[in-house]
Amino acid sequence: MTLLNHIVTLQLCPQALSAKSDTIPQSLEQLHAEKNRITALMLRLSDLPAGNSRRTAAVSFWQRTIVRLLDVLHGYEEVPGSQAFSAHYTTVAASLLQVMTGLEQHFPDDLSPEWLLPHAYARAARTMLLPRLLQADREMARLSLEAPLRRIILDPVWNFLERPEERISFGELIFLRNLIAKLLLFAHPAHAAADNARLNIHHLLISINFNAAGYFVYCVEALRQHMHTIPGLRERMKLLGWCMRELKNIPPVSRENGLRPGCFPIREQLLVWLKEERIFIRHLMTPALPAGAENTWSTRLTVPQAALMARVYMEEGLVKTASLQQVFATLAGILHLRKTDTGEEDAFRIKFQNPSLSTVTACKQWIGKVLDRLNDYESQLRTSGDL
Repeated sequence: MTLLNHIVTLQLCPQALSAKSDTIPQSLEQLHAEKNRITALMLRLSDLPAGNSRRTAAVSFWQRTIVRLLDVLHGYEEVPGSQAFSAHYTTVAASLLQVMTGLEQHFPDDLSPEWLLPHAYARAARTMLLPRLLQADREMARLSLEAPLRRIILDPVWNFLERPEERISFGELIFLRNLIAKLLLFAHPAHAAADNARLNIHHLLISINFNAAGYFVYCVEALRQHMHTIPGLRERMKLLGWCMRELKNIPPVSRENGLRPGCFPIREQLLVWLKEERIFIRHLMTPALPAGAENTWSTRLTVPQAALMARVYMEEGLVKTASLQQVFATLAGILHLRKTDTGEEDAFRIKFQNPSLSTVTACKQWIGKVLDRLNDYESQLRTSGDL
């Protein structure tokens, strides 16, 4: 890489070429030989496992060097008189791009994602992405995905293609390429199902952490519009619960991976909104206490024990209620639970429907103590009656 740096920055700079243009063939020949030497080193390095410190250090060094040299060549374009050597600079840039392409293809996990793309590499990437982008748009339209959603999905790629003055990082380019590749695979006739296309595309976007602000707004607004078609609050709660379960089935993604690295993942954004929406609807469903009234009850019963006793009382007709959700809302304060906590409510429902043997035994012991207390009261009353 030292020789490569020397050739580009000293031997091929516009000032040197203007003074000694006859040295150009020799410099280009040296450049070609050095590129072949680096390619051979890359092949040997690829035998080392990913994550190997030597491999990572070498790839990082090569990446930084190639990026800097391509930026140097781009700067030569602004030097007066350099247009006479543009064909030679195009040849040099092509050789450097081949090295950079080899690094990206064979060492993607070892590249530094935060480095900005050199201009020449970004131009080449745009040329390759455009036809695949157009194909992805056509395929999604064929699956009847609505135009606003397609625009939101493809907007980051269009921004990259249409705004060459805005530089993006290697990590962002890798994400955009991965997005287009997955969209094409998603829309392939062998995998696509038109009836589930809308749901499947959301699963895809969330699984790769498409955390664009516009996508979050789209999801929230679409869900709100759908809920407006559902008249019952209980049915709306079921819909929100189903959405939460679907999201939780999608593996979480690190904040460092996604369309906007470092920003809140779209999966977590949607889960937070769904929880807040459930809190709001549950508040509408819970009858308000009279002014000044406050629940001061408490109990030593655990959630499984309270769930079992509620089931016994309901089955024996001692407690009459319209739904299990109302039972949980009533017991939440007594058990010192957060009645807006979805996890606690789900646990309550599971224990209500599937009590364990240990819970049944514990409740029988508790009821035995209550029975002993009633027997004491009976004895006291009979004794006082005899007097």
